[in-house]
Amino acid sequence: MVEVGEVQKPALSDLLERLTLGVSTSLEKRLGVCDVSLNGGNPAERHQIVAWEQRNACILPEDLKNFYLTTDGLLLTWSVLLEDNKFPVGRMEINPFSNLVKISSSASTATITNTPSFADIESCSSDEDDSEDSESDNDENTHTKKRTIKPHFDGRSRIFELENCQGHGKVCLVYLNTSPGLPAHKPEIWFLDRSLMWHFLSKDFTSYYRLMLMHLGLPQWHFALTDIGLSLQAQQWFNMYAPVRLKLDQQYLLGTDLEETKQDDKDFTNTPSCKIDFARLFKGKLAEKPKPKQLQPPTPSKKKGQPSFSSATSTKSTVSSRIGRSTKPWT
Repeated sequence: MVEVGEVQKPALSDLLERLTLGVSTSLEKRLGVCDVSLNGGNPAERHQIVAWEQRNACILPEDLKNFYLTTDGLLLTWSVLLEDNKFPVGRMEINPFSNLVKISSSASTATITNTPSFADIESCSSDEDDSEDSESDNDENTHTKKRTIKPHFDGRSRIFELENCQGHGKVCLVYLNTSPGLPAHKPEIWFLDRSLMWHFLSKDFTSYYRLMLMHLGLPQWHFALTDIGLSLQAQQWFNMYAPVRLKLDQQYLLGTDLEETKQDDKDFTNTPSCKIDFARLFKGKLAEKPKPKQLQPPTPSKKKGQPSFSSATSTKSTVSSRIGRSTKPWT
């Protein structure tokens, strides 16, 4: 992995910036965010990808293949400054091509959990998986992309690690329903938690990559798309930096149709508002508007030395009229 900095060519730095859709620049403008670091690597060679496909009997999807031909892995991290202390928060990572290794029942599970092993889980859950598979064939409801056909650690599936998620689980490239001796096609992206339970994330690598960018790599963001949900601490980070994304994820888990939500918001917006009669609402609380006094016609003749009140009366009436109009700020 090569860190983006002065040692790198500007072309590679610009390439990684475009590859992440400007997320790093956007994060630098957010309140409290610091130490935004974008790491990339030299592109993988095409012959390395061909050798990997032959060795694992799997056809790498075009989107993931093009990703590795552009950069050998990706790592974007950022921290938050709170009371002069820096806390590492965000992490978006795709393993280098050399770390795209296969996970099987013979693999070590020390990085996930101490007990049980893959073999124990596979033997105990084989009957349950078979019953779920038969029920899913007749299930016509495909809403929220929840899958009942889950990966297997035996020869029925071929599983490769895309990200280690800092020990919270593993993001895996999964080839379902493979046949011995035949190359596997069309993998999906699944999340394997510490209890060795599978959670479907996306149908292809491009969709998963977009989810990673939209969640800003916030802590444990993969759990936002599972039935487990986020921890209270993770929810606090989401409320600070991605509240809209948190709401969408909650709607996803509840099975709320986004189109129905938009229609509900539209209906609420189009609801006629209630017009308030402020004069009636505040009756008796506002000062009553004083009635202007009628001007008296000038006296044709007046005795010398007798004071005239017409001008004074006119001025007082005008002032009272202005004061009366100022008691209604909504006019």
